[in-house]
Amino acid sequence: MVFNPSNPTKSLPTPEYTPINTPSSSPIQTTFDIPLIIGITGSAGLVGTDLVHLALRQGHTVLAMDIVSPEDNENVKLPKDLEDYAKSRYTYKQISSLDYEGYKAACKSARCNALVHLAMIPNGADVDGRFGIGRPQYEVHNSNVAMSCNTLSIAAELGINRVVLASSVNAVGMLFSHRPTFDYLPIDEKHPCRPEDAYSMSKYFCELQSDSYVRRYPSLRVASLRFHGVVRESNVSRKSLDELAGSWKDLWGWVSSAAVSRACLLGLTSSTKYFPEGTHETFFIVAPTICQQTSTLNLLNEHYPEISKENRLRKSIRGNEGLFDCGKAKRMLGWEEYGFWYEE
Repeated sequence: MVFNPSNPTKSLPTPEYTPINTPSSSPIQTTFDIPLIIGITGSAGLVGTDLVHLALRQGHTVLAMDIVSPEDNENVKLPKDLEDYAKSRYTYKQISSLDYEGYKAACKSARCNALVHLAMIPNGADVDGRFGIGRPQYEVHNSNVAMSCNTLSIAAELGINRVVLASSVNAVGMLFSHRPTFDYLPIDEKHPCRPEDAYSMSKYFCELQSDSYVRRYPSLRVASLRFHGVVRESNVSRKSLDELAGSWKDLWGWVSSAAVSRACLLGLTSSTKYFPEGTHETFFIVAPTICQQTSTLNLLNEHYPEISKENRLRKSIRGNEGLFDCGKAKRMLGWEEYGFWYEE
């Protein structure tokens, strides 16, 4: 667990789900009971694997979906403790989110009443020379935009009224931009989006798609979670984060995989008192500190001197405090992450 300086044992409970009756004219279902039946795409990835395990431990049923063969990926298999008591609530399907009919049939057969869409294609070497594991820009854009649209369309068609989409801090325009522009810091969800590359554009467009779908289907509720530099829980320490360092383009941010998994479930189960039906909301899901165990202000003055000169800081920054305002996720979802404070 990530260190919480005030209470190292604290964990956030999942708020009670309280559905609201909605107009009968909407094809989206108006009620369902916990435990949920959750369809999860990209289930064999880092976040997907952690989310599958967390959902099963919280008593939900999971339809896990990914393009990898179950024989070729250990993440598809349940750990021993879950195998003993959750096997009957877990199904894996090798399927692509681009296969609309196959994707829909799997969700219909499992009787899903919630979806978490994590599958994506990253930028290739034509933009991101660091890894070169992704695809060309046209394929990244077309595939990612189609996958999120398929998810929303299937939800509408099958009457699934709780959807979480994996967006990214890059929807704002950060890591893959020539030079990001920040109107103010810490940044929040009201900040303008200025993406320049296919991956970042696709995340921005999935948020625009969600705006459209909740207008069309007034019982649908969509949470777009803007993750940042997800770090495996076992690698969360002062030393490992400092070595990771982060990038000046995305403000040296990070978040643990465990915290992202909690955010995904809260996006489905949080009370409609705070997150009403018929709405789409974006949420930054980022740790409260930067990766580097050094002064955030010093890094800002080095890479973004205009921020201080033009008084774009909205609050005083202490130590290695992060530059993302996640207050909305705490208010509406009951989510927060813990980080490490730099001691001068």
